[in-house]
Amino acid sequence: MTRKQWHKMECLSDRQLVSLLLANDEEAVEYVFFHRCNGMFSHVISDVFRSQVKKEELITDFYLFLSADEWRRLRQFEFRSELNTWMTIVAIRFFRQKKADMQTTLSDLEPPLIQNVGQIADDFDIFDEISRVELYEAIDGLPKPRERFALLGVLAGKKTETIAEELGVTVTAVYNLTKKAKMALKERMKGRTK
Repeated sequence: MTRKQWHKMECLSDRQLVSLLLANDEEAVEYVFFHRCNGMFSHVISDVFRSQVKKEELITDFYLFLSADEWRRLRQFEFRSELNTWMTIVAIRFFRQKKADMQTTLSDLEPPLIQNVGQIADDFDIFDEISRVELYEAIDGLPKPRERFALLGVLAGKKTETIAEELGVTVTAVYNLTKKAKMALKERMKGRTK
């Protein structure tokens, strides 16, 4: 974002910024999520997670959460407070829930993972056996958060409809995300010795 674009965005009121976000204006999205609120997001993320996490991915997840269903959640903002205050409250709730979901997902993976790892191996003929830790590390290294989430959901035995609802996408999109995640996982596992 150039200095001129930054200054233009800084001069806008909350109502004008929200209008631009609702219109999916790329400059407004970049400004709000990666400039104006970046410090707040960093603080909330470090406070909630207290460990090494990929901040940019979590901010992207928060953007996807707010923008889902044509910005349904942002449309709930009624301008009773400043936009930054509202975003802070929503971000705290979102990141706390995200942390709880991540912990639940990992604990839920234990039993179904044993059954489903073989299915992934059959699909792609990558490996005969894989340790749970190795699989987590490989999935954690996948670059796209939505693909990781979809694949973890499948491994946890979640219904496709449930995953779609959680991501705010269609069932077809979940199949595509999962397929892409499996292909990326296959690439990551190519160098693994059997």
